[in-house]
Amino acid sequence: MDDQWPETYISELSDELRKRGVYQKRILEEARNHLLESMEHEIKMGSSPEAAQHRALERFGSARRVAAQFYYERSFTMQKILAAIAVVSGLFIAFIDSRPNWDDTGITVFALLVASGLLGMLGPKRPWLWALLVGIWLPLYYIVTKHEISMLITLIFPFFGAYAGMLVRNLIINKLISA
Repeated sequence: MDDQWPETYISELSDELRKRGVYQKRILEEARNHLLESMEHEIKMGSSPEAAQHRALERFGSARRVAAQFYYERSFTMQKILAAIAVVSGLFIAFIDSRPNWDDTGITVFALLVASGLLGMLGPKRPWLWALLVGIWLPLYYIVTKHEISMLITLIFPFFGAYAGMLVRNLIINKLISA
């Protein structure tokens, strides 16, 4: 029996969680406890320590699969929250820009860049979605009210921001993983 097996597994799980950006010490502690409890249960049921270790690992799953499950569960909830934030921030930017006394295009463009950039950094999957959820409201307003289809060009800014945010996140994560 390998005396280091739980720590080896926990180390692999830690690496997999970090790669996916969902590392939490609590997850590792719970995994360690679960593996040890499962092994103890198998031994009480009459298994040898080697067989108990093998069954505990088999039942728990590979580190890659467990990390992927945590990532999926966390990202699904986060995606919904980020989508709501994107829509609200896009509507707010469009509302401010639609005011008759508002004439500062630079601030509007900056707001579109920052909002979509932050969302691209927080939710690196599908940056195009964050760009659309933030940026579509302003062109829609102008298309519906003033029939200015040329306002679709403003989507350039949220797209640039979302992809720049995704790039920054990937650079940070790669630096953390290689450190």
